[in-house]
Amino acid sequence: MNFQEYRCRNYVIGNGDTLYSISREYNVPLPLILRLNPFVDIYNLQVGDEICIPVIEGASQDQVSEYVVAEGDSVQTVLDKYAIDMEDLIRNNSLSAMMLLPGIKLNIPNNND
Repeated sequence: MNFQEYRCRNYVIGNGDTLYSISREYNVPLPLILRLNPFVDIYNLQVGDEICIPVIEGASQDQVSEYVVAEGDSVQTVLDKYAIDMEDLIRNNSLSAMMLLPGIKLNIPNNND
């Protein structure tokens, strides 16, 4: 695997964090987090440890807004609400499923038209 294809966001492990909860929060597949952090003991995460959360290449951070998925949201409602297309949503997020779960954070590209 070529690790240079991913940019990392440093994440500091907090109390109660699991790799699964982190993967859901950042909408990044758990196997990818594991591959980018081979030194992590998944059964004994330590508060204060830092891990790499891959950043999906899309728009730059100043060209996106963060949206937290709410109960009842679907991919289509998010697309309609922000007037973006599926390619924009995929390019700026690592969506592993077409169903959005409440609490997931999405990067929504700003429309600068």
